[in-house]
Order: sequence, then structure tokens, then C-alpha cells
Amino acid sequence: MSAIMRRAIGLTFAVLLGPAVMSIGTGLSLPSASAAEPVTVTAAADSYVDAALPTSNFGTRTSYLIDASPQQIAYLRFDIPAATDLTGGVKLRVFAQSTHTAGVTAYGVADTAWTETGITYENRPALGPASGKSGALTASTWKEIDVTSVVGSTGPVSLALQTTSNTSLRITSKEGANKPQLVIGDTTPPPPPPPPGEFLVSPVGDGTYQAVSTTATFTGTLKTVGQSAVAKLKAGGGGTVRFTSGDFDFGSEYFVLSNLTDIDFVGAGIDATIIRNNSSAAADTEPFSFTGTNRVKVREMTIVAAGSARTSSDALDFDKGNNSLVENVKITGSRSRGIVFDGKDAGATAENNVVRGCQISGIPGAAVQFLASSRNTVAGCTISGTGGPGIYAQQSSSTAAQPNKKSSDNTFSNNTIDQAGGDGVYISNGDRNSITNNTITNSSDRVASRDGIRITSVVAGLTCDDNSVSGNTATDNQATKTQSYGLNIASALCNRTVVGSGNNFAGNRLGPIRDVGTATVYQGP
Repeated sequence: MSAIMRRAIGLTFAVLLGPAVMSIGTGLSLPSASAAEPVTVTAAADSYVDAALPTSNFGTRTSYLIDASPQQIAYLRFDIPAATDLTGGVKLRVFAQSTHTAGVTAYGVADTAWTETGITYENRPALGPASGKSGALTASTWKEIDVTSVVGSTGPVSLALQTTSNTSLRITSKEGANKPQLVIGDTTPPPPPPPPGEFLVSPVGDGTYQAVSTTATFTGTLKTVGQSAVAKLKAGGGGTVRFTSGDFDFGSEYFVLSNLTDIDFVGAGIDATIIRNNSSAAADTEPFSFTGTNRVKVREMTIVAAGSARTSSDALDFDKGNNSLVENVKITGSRSRGIVFDGKDAGATAENNVVRGCQISGIPGAAVQFLASSRNTVAGCTISGTGGPGIYAQQSSSTAAQPNKKSSDNTFSNNTIDQAGGDGVYISNGDRNSITNNTITNSSDRVASRDGIRITSVVAGLTCDDNSVSGNTATDNQATKTQSYGLNIASALCNRTVVGSGNNFAGNRLGPIRDVGTATVYQGP
């Protein structure tokens, strides 16, 4: 047999034996097997518990609420397949719906017998040792938390998530689109994408503005340069339109912005950057008119939208707005409402949006309105002197493309609302909305017979179910009182409203609570 043939046979033999063979007599060396791919396990059960609603279960919710006061803790259970190699580390991967500075800490939980539909604050399992921290969270992004130290074996594993912050946050549950996962093995994240582009917008003359980036400069009216910058960023996959300090005047114009993803509009701070327009046209003239947004942010500015009043010309209008953030924005003028998220049109959604730290005053309509819009958060806002409700969650009309579509699973917490023209907080035909730790005073300032908090059905046969109210103050301290009730459950179609602990509804014009609902649950004084 020739040397060439012997070498060929040896090579064939080595290949047939596979990568476990390190060497053959021919001198051929083959690589060892590569590391196993990471194993991903989706949560088998999850829920959260709420100290303000100690006997309530939230196992069917599409997200968790996590807060230090009132204490809200998320519990998760995973079933790790037998023989899974844990030596490469274990990380919990969760999808944040809130931007949050403190984030959460993960804990081990020895008890794995709790059930998703049975766990409550009263029967919650004890927390074990702490593991990793998430650090700051950004809305609409995944976050990984190292839990290697508390996941020591395969089979059922329970974890908990807790925060030290009194600002609530929201994380998607297994009932949502982005389910919690354990990632076991090589958990090295992919490299981050390159930073997005940025345009700096500044006034350069009387009525003239300039938007400057490293690749382009636009000069003209505010509308022209802003929309040109957005188009450039949109083509590149996203970025930031940053406004300097100063007064930015559209005149009678306004931004018309469609189908945006990952675009941020950032000012230099409330009252440092002022964006204004003034129009009495027989049309909507919102300074920011969005149609179709995903992960869009508007932050750190004041908006003044002047002109004759209309029913639907707002300061910030998000039609089909999802996963978007309005933060630290002051609104002192609008032809109608302050901030609106609208999901009523055919095929539209308006979900998972956050309004935080905003100041809204002196406008003719509602301060913040969700129309056929669910799973949103309003937190830490100051609202005063509005013509309509302070916060309004409303179903679509019976003639809309999606008729009678509800606004549900929203969270309104830690807001201060004074002299709302209508109700302080108004839930109309929504389900599972949470109204927590708000201070509401002197409502019904313009519309008679309105309340601090009103939960009702205004559509025949359409219910409003499982809403919850806890830790709120809703009172009237005026010499001539206008706020009828602290809480008004105003329809028998409102089922199983939970009135939790810590509410103060004293001092109103007609009384603390009016309840004509069905099977209302009272859990506290």
C-alpha cells in the first residue's frame, strides 16, 4: 500500500470517528467539540403580589408591577430540563416596559409549590438570598440579570424580582409577547450596535433654524429642518433630534411624523427648550403629530400649542403609538388635550407607553388620555387647571374601525391632580386598571357632578371589570366644594372593583364613596 493511500485511509478513519478523536497515527489533528449552545427556558409560571391588595392574584396579567411602596414583588418559576449543564452560568432575561433608574434585584425562592393563579401577597413565599441586579432599565429593551448563585440544580426553580425604589416599574410576563427566560450556558451578549446618529437643532436667525449632524446640515423653518433630520435618522435606523436651549416657534406649522422607530426628541430641560405654535385653523395642528410610533421618546422640554379650542388638536398626539416615552415635558397650552395615545383605527394598537414626570396645566381638555389604548403608565405627573379629566382611559366609539375597544391594564400612580375640569381620574369601560397613590383635589372645576376618581360604563352591555384603587387621597379643600365623591363606581356593569387600603376620600361635596358597582371588594379602611 502506498504512503498516499495509507494517509487517505487514516484521514477517512479520523473523520468517521468524529471530533472526539484528537489525533491519528498519520499525524492529523482534529479540533475538539465546540461548546454547547446556550439553553433557553421560558417561564412556566409567573405573577406579582401587591401589599395594597393582599388577597388579589395577578397571574393572568401580561406584565408585572414592581414597587417598594406599596410593596409589589414579581415571582417566576422555571422548569430546567434534567441533565442541563449549569456550569456556564445562568442569567434571567426580562423585557422592561419602563425606563427606571434603580431597576430590580433577583432573589432565590426555595418554595416552588406556589401557583400562578393562587399566589397573593398574603401567601407569598419567603425570599431567599439576593443574586444579581439589573441596573438601570430602559423601556422596550431586554435586560439580563446574573442568577447563577441562586440556581444550583435542574428541575423547578423559583425566583423573585424586587426594587428598592418607590417609583413603580413594569416588566413583561409570560402572558405577554416578550416572555421571561432563563439563559443557561454561554450567556455572552452580542456586541452592542453602533450608537445612533444625532442632529442638533438650534435657532440661527429670525424664524430660521439649523439641524446639524456629522453627515448633513439642514437650514430653514423649524418644520423643514426637523422633518428633514427625522427622515435622515429614519433611513439610518434611528437616532436623536436634540434641541438646544431657546424658543422654537413653528408659527402656524407643526411636525407631521409617520412610522417612526427609535427616534428621540430631546430638549435641554423644562422651560429651557420651549417649542410652540399658534393656529386657529379648522384642522388639527399638534406641534408633534405622530402616526405610527415604536420606541419614540419626547423628553426635557416645554410645549405650548396655542390657538382656538378644538375637540381634537392636542400638544402631543400619538396615533398608533407603542412603546413610547414622554418624560419631563411641561405643557401649558393646547387647543384640546395634552398627551393622547389613540389605538382605535383599523389594525391599530397603542400600548406599553409611559408618561412620567410631566407638568400639564391650563388646557381645555384632558391632560393625558388613552383612547382604545392599554398597558400604559402615567407616573409622577403634576396636573392642574384642565378643562377635562386629569387622566382619562376611554373606550373607542361604537362607530370606530375597532368599535368599543377598551383601554385596559393601565397603571396611574403617584400623580398630583388639582382642579381638573372633569374627574381627576376617569376610567370609562376599561378593565384591570390600577389607580395607586395619587393625590387628587378639587375636581369637577368646570363640569358639574364629577369626582376625584370615577369608574363607569357608558356603553350599554359593555363592562368595566377588575379595576383597583389603593393608597389615594381624593378630597376637596375648597370653601365651595365641587368634587362630588372621592370615588364613584358609577355603573352596575363595573364588576369586582377592588378598593384597597390607604385611601382617603373624606371631605368631598357629597361623600367619600358612591358605589353602584357589582361585587365590589373592600380590602382596607
